[in-house]
Amino acid sequence: MRHVDWDEIRKECGFREDSENREFEVAISFAGENRKLAKYIASQLELIDVPVFFDEYYESNYLGKAWSKEFERIFVRDSRLVVCILDSNHKDKIWPTFERDCFKKRVPAEDVIPIYLDDTVFVGIPDDIVGIKYKWDDSNPDWQKEVEDKIVFKIWERLE
Repeated sequence: MRHVDWDEIRKECGFREDSENREFEVAISFAGENRKLAKYIASQLELIDVPVFFDEYYESNYLGKAWSKEFERIFVRDSRLVVCILDSNHKDKIWPTFERDCFKKRVPAEDVIPIYLDDTVFVGIPDDIVGIKYKWDDSNPDWQKEVEDKIVFKIWERLE
């Protein structure tokens, strides 16, 4: 029994090293201008059984509650990873800025995956953090396939 590779067995059985119970595997932060992209990423992750926080999916669950309190809980504690779609819109808007203030505390723990849509610089997100560079153009008829290949599969691999 001492020669059994328990780490390999755990991995093959689908058990993760992260033993914390979290409501979501991924929480997505985005500006409204990128909602279509964020929604597609969320839907594709859900198709492969990744629990995702995408605000639109849970609006009715939070009726009567303060979004600020719920977003802080979700982006700080109740998601394994934060995927943030970063561009000038994310930097200039109030809600994405609030979300970023919540999750930037998780950057040193490597729990944040940035998707860079442009070259906007963000305080609290180091220039050398590895992310996904993607020039999104929803007029491109192949954008969904590109998102699957360049974003969704990479996130899924990071979760494995």
